[in-house]
Amino acid sequence: MSRRPALLRGGVLAVVAFAAFAPSLWAGFTADDFTLFHTVHHYAGLDWAFGRNDAGEAGAAGHFYRPLWVLWNAGLFKLFRDSEVALHAASLALFALVAVEVWALARRLIGPEAAWVAGLAFALYPRHGESVAWISGNTDLAGVALLLASLLCLLTHWPVGVRVVSSTVLAAAAALTKEISFVLPVLAFLVLYLAPRDDRATNRRLRLAAPLAMIAALVGVLVARIVVIGGLGGYSDYPWTPFRVVGAAASYVLAASSPPQLELTREPLFAIVPALVLTALAWRVWALHRRGERDRLRIVVLGAVWFAIGLLPVLNLAVDLNNANGERLLFLSSIGLALAFAALVELNRIWLLGVAGVIALGLCLSSAQNWVVAGQTAERVARQAIAIAPKSSELILLTSPESYRTAHVYPSGGMDQAVAYFGRPDLRTGFCLPMEIRFQRTNQVRVMRRADGTWDAKSTWNAPFDFPVLRHPSPLGSECGYDRGSGSHWPPGLGLRGRAFPHPTHRRPVEFAFFDGRNVVRALEGASPSGANP
Repeated sequence: MSRRPALLRGGVLAVVAFAAFAPSLWAGFTADDFTLFHTVHHYAGLDWAFGRNDAGEAGAAGHFYRPLWVLWNAGLFKLFRDSEVALHAASLALFALVAVEVWALARRLIGPEAAWVAGLAFALYPRHGESVAWISGNTDLAGVALLLASLLCLLTHWPVGVRVVSSTVLAAAAALTKEISFVLPVLAFLVLYLAPRDDRATNRRLRLAAPLAMIAALVGVLVARIVVIGGLGGYSDYPWTPFRVVGAAASYVLAASSPPQLELTREPLFAIVPALVLTALAWRVWALHRRGERDRLRIVVLGAVWFAIGLLPVLNLAVDLNNANGERLLFLSSIGLALAFAALVELNRIWLLGVAGVIALGLCLSSAQNWVVAGQTAERVARQAIAIAPKSSELILLTSPESYRTAHVYPSGGMDQAVAYFGRPDLRTGFCLPMEIRFQRTNQVRVMRRADGTWDAKSTWNAPFDFPVLRHPSPLGSECGYDRGSGSHWPPGLGLRGRAFPHPTHRRPVEFAFFDGRNVVRALEGASPSGANP
């Protein structure tokens, strides 16, 4: 393919990727975005970024070490301040760049026509909502953009030394942006082994020199990470156990083969969708094997192994199959899915690919729209909490909006940074029972205080409570715990009854309130206001 058609395809692919999640331009701010604002507002130069964790905390504070991600966002905020549209546009542009990189990588591995399908499959993959439509998800976008650039350097026709040095520098930058990039040496070896582009001697030198150089650079990044944040960091609340690893792996396979809009644990019947998808994939692999199409099968193997490698660092975390929390962890692995998909499908079935693309586009737009509603909900909840809570008090939300369908609202233990952003830095908050908002309705929740100071809560299927599947419920924060109380354990992960165990730790007046499915309502000592719908 000549340069002009190739550039045209790359431009069209970038437009498609940008348009697929375009509603997120108006998505507003949710969840960790407010913590990110706090971090970049305190940014004080390169030394500051490289000497702290991703939340701007110094002194072995744990969590994550992502200084280049902090620098990226500090630059965005310097340019655009807190303009919602501009910040989301930057994420969409970065996603478009990643989609073009996937296409460019696929061109070198599977040829121009199949690469075009792989690029479109990646751009229209509905599971990218959390990475693209959420401002804080741009850590996945930036990290993977650098990771792909590193691999693309290896597949150029530059001298071997130049390729090794450039790919190693980009590998270190990727690891300083997102820790998933520590798998890059394995991916580099895999690509060079399964899809060689040079003569045998050059390939042998690259397979040895590139991964080793990357490993040396990444060891340096790892040492810096341990020194600065006081250890490996990460999600320390999720231990590595065999049961959790198997459960998490199963959740990724189910999530990867189904759209995020399906609530697989609430409606187990929907599991027929990933079952049919996996059956179709197995049938296509068998068909290629029978026809002896080894080159295409080699790319399928490359995609499958890429998918598995991308998940290795995160197998202590499962994807929530009801609200899509954690689907961002599939972002790197989805590149392998795109490569495998392009090798499995028949490229001459244009009408079938077109129908699949239209359906995928609709799912992407729907996912992005959920983030718009989630952003509106996050702002409304923060402002209503501010209106209820007296000055210098603590507000305990007995029920809190964790998500709106497939989008975050407030999944952590409070919203201190959010209420500070909206003008109340004096207010402290704590959350108890997390809720998944499916349909925004008022009066969906009833709460009642028990004699021992705990609170019972009831809800409806418009806004069920969210409970962990692979572990016992643990407090969202220091101010409150929760469990199912007398509620049923079916379906997994959701329930209509729960119990909150508030234990405020701040020495200040305490107000109790709850989220009723749409609004924040002050909690009465006896029961919820009349008219509440149990």
